[in-house]
Amino acid sequence: MRVVLSGYYGFDNAGDEALLTAISNSLRALDETFEITVLSGNPERTATVHGVRAVSRINPLVLVRELSRADLLISGGGSLLQDVTGPLSIPYYLGIVVLAKLLGTRVVFYAQGIGPVNRKLSRYLIKLVANRVELITLRDHDSARLLKSMGVNRPPVHITADPVFSLRPTEEEIRKAESYLAQLGLRKEQGIIGISLRPWDTFSDLQIAGLLDRVAELGHPLLFIPLQHPVDLEYSRRIKTLMKSPATIAESQFSSTGLMGIISHLRLIIGMRLHSLIFAACVGTPFEGISYDPKVETFLRQFNKSPLFGGDDFNLELAAGKVEQAVSDPERESSFIRKQAASLKEKADQNAILALRVLKGELPVI
Repeated sequence: MRVVLSGYYGFDNAGDEALLTAISNSLRALDETFEITVLSGNPERTATVHGVRAVSRINPLVLVRELSRADLLISGGGSLLQDVTGPLSIPYYLGIVVLAKLLGTRVVFYAQGIGPVNRKLSRYLIKLVANRVELITLRDHDSARLLKSMGVNRPPVHITADPVFSLRPTEEEIRKAESYLAQLGLRKEQGIIGISLRPWDTFSDLQIAGLLDRVAELGHPLLFIPLQHPVDLEYSRRIKTLMKSPATIAESQFSSTGLMGIISHLRLIIGMRLHSLIFAACVGTPFEGISYDPKVETFLRQFNKSPLFGGDDFNLELAAGKVEQAVSDPERESSFIRKQAASLKEKADQNAILALRVLKGELPVI
C-alpha cells in the first residue's frame, strides 16, 4: 500500500520532524509493507534522516505523479491549518488535498491541531475541503470545536493525541545525551533547567531575559535547547546576550528522540515550542510553558497547567513563582506527567489504526 505524507517536513523543525518519525513508525508497526513517500522541503535530507522515500513538495508534476499512484494521502500532523504564520499555509495544504481527491486518492487529516484561523477565506476553504476527506483525527477538543464552528460535519472525527506521544528515546540516546551534557560541563545532579524559545513579536526580549535571570537565582544551570535551526539558535544567542546570568546553549542538532534524551536529564524545561513540552512529557520531565499560540495553552490544560505568561499578561513575579514551585518537587510533578503521557500515548496510537481502516475500506468513503 502506498501512502503519501504531507506536512511541514524538511525544514529542520524538530517538532515536525518528530511528527514524521512518529507517523511513519506507527504505520510500519501496523504493516511493514507500507510504501511511504514524504512531500518535503529537502527531499534528500528527509530520505537520509528518516529512511523514507521523499520528493519535492512544490513540483506540480511530481505531486500529480505521486498522488495518482497513492492509495492514501495523510495530511498532518501538526498545525497545518492555521493562518497566523501567513496567508499561504492553508491554501497550500488544502491544495494538496484537493489534488489528491481529484486524482481519486483517499485523504485522512491525521492528528491535526486546527487554528488559529482568522481570515474568512481560510474558514471557507477549510469547510469546503475538509468536508470531502474520508477521516479526520485531531489532537485536541479545541480543534474539534473550531472545525464544527466552520461547518465541518461530514467526515468521521476522532479526538486522539499528538503522534509524538508514541516516541521514546533509546537507552543509547540517553547515554549519548549524558555524554553531550558532560562536554558542556553539565550534570543531571545539578538540576539543569532547559529553555526552548522561538522568536515571537508578542513578547519583549528583555521580558524573556529578565525571567531567565530570575530563574537562574534558583541556583540551577540554564541550558538553551533550540528546536528549529537556525532560527531558534540565533534567538537563544540573542537572549543570552541580554541576560545578566550565565547560560549554556546546546548548539548541536539532534533527532527528535535525541532531544528527548537530553530533556530526560533535566530537572525542568521552560518551553515556547509545543513539542519541547511534548518531548518533556514523553520522558516524564517537569515543564512549564510560555504561550505564543493557543495550542500551547490547550496542551498545558491536559496536564492541569496554565502558561507562565502569554500575550500581554506578563507578570515576572507570578511566572518566577511557578518555576520555583515546579523545581521544588520534581518527583511529584514527574509522576503525574508520566501517568498522563501514558494515557495520551494510547490515544496517539489510534491515529494509525484509524488510517489503516480507511485504507481497508472499513470507514465510509466520501
